[in-house]
Amino acid sequence: MNFWGNEFKNKTVLITGGTKGLGFATAKIYAEAGAKNIFLSYLSDKKTAIKAQKEIIKLGAECEIIACDLSEPKGAEELFFQLEKKSSRLDVYIHNAAATAFKNLLDMKSHHIDKTFNITLKSFILGVQQAVKIMPKGGAIVTVSGMDTLKAVPGHGLLGAAKSALEMLTRYYAQELAAKKISVNCVNPGFFDSESTRKYFGKKMSAACNNYSKHLPAGRMPTLDEIAGTIVFLSSTHASWIFGQTIYVDGGADFSFTSSYQL
Repeated sequence: MNFWGNEFKNKTVLITGGTKGLGFATAKIYAEAGAKNIFLSYLSDKKTAIKAQKEIIKLGAECEIIACDLSEPKGAEELFFQLEKKSSRLDVYIHNAAATAFKNLLDMKSHHIDKTFNITLKSFILGVQQAVKIMPKGGAIVTVSGMDTLKAVPGHGLLGAAKSALEMLTRYYAQELAAKKISVNCVNPGFFDSESTRKYFGKKMSAACNNYSKHLPAGRMPTLDEIAGTIVFLSSTHASWIFGQTIYVDGGADFSFTSSYQL
């Protein structure tokens, strides 16, 4: 049984940071669910972006990859400029891109702050302003938060603050855009295997995953599809009565038998 039916038939989807990890897993679900046009933004890894594009096309969707640096003042503007050259509408906007320096707050420099907040917050605010101009009634916006909004994670203070603000922006946008029949929600995926977490843990990644899994009710790490499916769900009519919520897709981590996120 196809859960999605014709939900995303002829729909246009934009996913920032969409050529790798969770963003790409989400893109594949949209393609399999019948989306017509899928736009994926990326920063610099063109080889991986092209590979992602080819895989989405094989699944039956048209796919465009857009190189842009969302940490730059004109990043969001360039993203939508490129998108609108190919499409006059946007049905789903997934704000997934994120980056930071994994440092203690006392060690953060001005450019670290600018980059983190520009990608997470500024590009989102400016992106939504552009998105709603071409988003029809029934459109959806989904943001992706992080576990560092719930528990202290060493070196994540700046990103945790930015992601917390993103969750608040999600609530406000849900209020402001409801009159336009556009839904806005957030997914907080907890800890999962990603390029970012591998960069953070390095050689300790396997041990971190094993330790984290022990504290989850299911005793295992999530698949990317398990998280991506919730992102897609929130952009569907199945979630038509969900507004401004942050959905925790963390395997029950926040209410498990441990009070600590010791990874």
